[in-house]
Amino acid sequence: MRKFNLLALIACTSLAVSCSRDKDDVQLPERLYQPGVLIVNEGPFGTGTGTLDFYDPQTRKLESDIYQKVNGVPIGNIFQSAFFDLAFGYLVANNSGAVRVVDASNIKLVRSIEDMASPRYAVKTGTSSVAISDWASGKVFFYQTPTYSKLAEVESGNGPERMYFNQAANKLYVLNSGGFFTDSTISVINTTNYQLIKKIQVPFNPNAFAVDRDGKLWVICGGRKDFTNPTNNTPGALVRINMSTDQVEATISFTDADKFPSNLTINRDKDVLYFVDDKYFGSVYRMNITSMSVPAAPVINRTAYALAIDDLRGDLYVGDAGNFNQAGKMIRYQIPALTPVDSQQVGIIPGNFTFR
Repeated sequence: MRKFNLLALIACTSLAVSCSRDKDDVQLPERLYQPGVLIVNEGPFGTGTGTLDFYDPQTRKLESDIYQKVNGVPIGNIFQSAFFDLAFGYLVANNSGAVRVVDASNIKLVRSIEDMASPRYAVKTGTSSVAISDWASGKVFFYQTPTYSKLAEVESGNGPERMYFNQAANKLYVLNSGGFFTDSTISVINTTNYQLIKKIQVPFNPNAFAVDRDGKLWVICGGRKDFTNPTNNTPGALVRINMSTDQVEATISFTDADKFPSNLTINRDKDVLYFVDDKYFGSVYRMNITSMSVPAAPVINRTAYALAIDDLRGDLYVGDAGNFNQAGKMIRYQIPALTPVDSQQVGIIPGNFTFR
């Protein structure tokens, strides 16, 4: 009897240990940051680091600083922008001179590209190449993916920033925003041979773009700002470009030369433009693509340091930087009623959104 009890005890103990081990070996599912909205927080200028937040529009929950949580290291100073394709994400830290290449699903760091002094924006230019604009050099750098060996570097202009890739024509449109100087051109680069095709003349400081339902490229220009002598200021403008001819078809001027129009975006139907009349202190306006005059009154009367439309789900997102030193705010609006849907506290200086 004692022998039986002893054997039973050993069997039960073995079973318990086995079950305990099985429990310890269970792997929790990997955290995936899609679908949803990524918020690019620039972070304090000169010190500290930018942060990446993730927002789920369905649950209305926000997770802060996910890059730091996943990788245990900061992104870098002045987190300027983020671009994602199906495989990789490109997190561009301007002041740190670094582009963090991450896995598109779990945000794990794959590698860093650090041979540019002041990178600003990234965009895919085909199935196996990516372009990155660089303020300091005035160039666009092209890299082979996924090895990230440099393919070419092309002179663009002062302060190249946002870029649009016209895949059908193998042309890259680069907005030369002026950087620390001024510029009034959009560079058109052949992405097959990496040659500059031409420069399109536009008003000073082109800084954001949208493509409408007719395939026309709209660009918002901030105008010239002379802080030493404001009488030299020139007003900003909206321009419409025919990408078949690379000619400006229409120029719609703003009236206030002291303001800096920016943050152009377009609704999901590609027929209504949204923008702010001043980058730092302006309000949100909207305009049908058939209109030939800037609207007189804003549709959202609040500061919008960042402005973007989720072309997957249709909502409008505003980034409010507040005092530029503390946590900012993200506000989500339903289009076209512009009814506020949600508001979240985000990182310092929310400057861009990426939708997935």
